[in-house]
Amino acid sequence: MLTDGLVRQGHQVSNPSLFAPCPQLPVINISEAQKQTMLHLNYSDTIHNTIDLSRYPFAAEYQTPPYIAFVGRMAPETGPQFAIAIAQHAGFPLKMAGKIDPSEQDFFEHQIKPHIDGQRIQYLGEVNHAQKADLLAKAAVTVFPIIWDEPFGLMMLESMACGTPVIGMNCGLVPEVIADGKSGFICSTINEFVKKIPAALQLSREDCRHHVETIFHPTDRVAQYEQAYRQNRGQTSQNNLLTFQRQRS
Repeated sequence: MLTDGLVRQGHQVSNPSLFAPCPQLPVINISEAQKQTMLHLNYSDTIHNTIDLSRYPFAAEYQTPPYIAFVGRMAPETGPQFAIAIAQHAGFPLKMAGKIDPSEQDFFEHQIKPHIDGQRIQYLGEVNHAQKADLLAKAAVTVFPIIWDEPFGLMMLESMACGTPVIGMNCGLVPEVIADGKSGFICSTINEFVKKIPAALQLSREDCRHHVETIFHPTDRVAQYEQAYRQNRGQTSQNNLLTFQRQRS
């Protein structure tokens, strides 16, 4: 049986003392999830990250036979151990890619490596951009079973830009990125991941790509940053910036 007793891990994204000398200094956060980790800051705007869409070719169909993809660090909080459980219980092959930090080598050796057989469970190592795009584009679905409040995960955008829906855990920014029922699904337990895979295979891959193009387009992000800079270039902001720079020098 799959366990539903997952423990979410908090994450402090910055040093609170960094902004102490000038608490009114405007700050742009990359997600509402990131804002929740440091509520005392003077947030000016939420501007999501984006990707260069031209580097992620759209794939109208997934590869046959279908497989599940996982791309991320081989670490407990990113959930490769859950990706393996999902694939095994759903009856799909799993292809994983991502680096192994020295601090996570023991985790990989004991919880990931024993499951790798080169067939049903494959670990491709730390892939380059072209290999990653190809892996995501050919996948039937990508899983993002994180258990920490990640401020932003570009992999979800990368997968959807290729046309591949994403099933993600309801942690961190996931609800801000996935259009539930359209570009993927948002789950609260690992069992839900397994149950949602058949439905994910029926989602429109064109809709997945369109979601990224319309909500996370680079041109729109640039316009947002320009607007934020215009709004915060007043004298008060300039004084705060000078104070901040003096404190850091």
